[in-house]
Amino acid sequence: MRPPLFPSSTMSDAPSPPTQRQARSRYQRGMLAWLQVPGDPAGLPEMRAALRTMEARGEGDFINFWRTAETYLRAISDGTLAVDAESRRLCARIDLQMRAALGGAVLPEEGLADELRQRILKGAGQLPPVAELISLRPADEAPPLDAAAVSAWLAASTRLAVAWPERGSAGIGDFRRGLIDLCGAAIALNLPEALHLAEALAGVGDLLDDPAMVEVPVVRAAVAAALEIVGDVDALGLPVFAQRVAHVVQRLEQCREAEQPPVSPTLLRLFAVEIREQTGLMREELACLAPDAGVLVAGALELADHAGHLELEGPQQLAAALARAAERAAAGAMGMAGSAEAGEGLDHPEVRELLEMALAELETMADFMAAERLPLASDDILHMLAQD
Repeated sequence: MRPPLFPSSTMSDAPSPPTQRQARSRYQRGMLAWLQVPGDPAGLPEMRAALRTMEARGEGDFINFWRTAETYLRAISDGTLAVDAESRRLCARIDLQMRAALGGAVLPEEGLADELRQRILKGAGQLPPVAELISLRPADEAPPLDAAAVSAWLAASTRLAVAWPERGSAGIGDFRRGLIDLCGAAIALNLPEALHLAEALAGVGDLLDDPAMVEVPVVRAAVAAALEIVGDVDALGLPVFAQRVAHVVQRLEQCREAEQPPVSPTLLRLFAVEIREQTGLMREELACLAPDAGVLVAGALELADHAGHLELEGPQQLAAALARAAERAAAGAMGMAGSAEAGEGLDHPEVRELLEMALAELETMADFMAAERLPLASDDILHMLAQD
């Protein structure tokens, strides 16, 4: 009987998984293609894919070794490392490590992983891609958490996610009860960031007793962002969870302190364009022999409505006063103080002049729209528009 080719002490009693054998064959095919045409990276993707398979099937210290080897090949693919005799020699040594792993070796060759790392850092005087360096870093692991507390947090987050969209029809009561449950679960979790988030949400919940606050855009956006974090149960205890909580808690506290963020400069510029378009249309209507008051009123009310959404007090007051003045003039109820011709409505030259003045002041506000604080409408023109 012929003796075994290798001593039994160097071989594993259990057969190697077929997938690892296939991975080595794939690596060898890729290396052969790569060596046949110097500088041609065609075989490198095959070699890297084989190493990823070895990593997925590996155990112990070999897992980190396969990860380092795959990063080394990625650096060659990206051109970070030069293709020379040393890089070919190291690729051949990686193949020998695959053979050793298939033969039952427990540890990779001593010093080879360090040599690969040194080549990665020194190769061509450049660093490898940042993503590859990050891949060498072990993933963050969440601390052990009480299973009952995690279940309570999940139940509270589910209740909040259901109650928030139904706040308009079912009221805010169920949402408030979900906040109480969330605070209890946060205490049980013993995570400072979870308790911080729950307390911040509960603080905003106190504001929601006022129905008007429920639909404030800033409040809605902050609560929606907080509920998204609350629902990410898998992130509990990870550094990324604490970072996200710190950001959203700041937004929730702004809601509690009634600190509305400044209006976007882009929205201001768009509103300035809208003011100029509307005032232009209203000027054209005033220039007609028989102006249509409905056009003036509709344009002014639209400006007032949009200014209200942007919380721009000056344009809102002036546009609303302009709409009321146009309505009274159309009804023949508006006249100028001391004028014998009161009651002629929009045909009165002084009425037209006053409306023109209001349009001019709106256009001036549009010119200042990019400023930090818009000027308020002058008291004189508001008083004149309010005259009966």
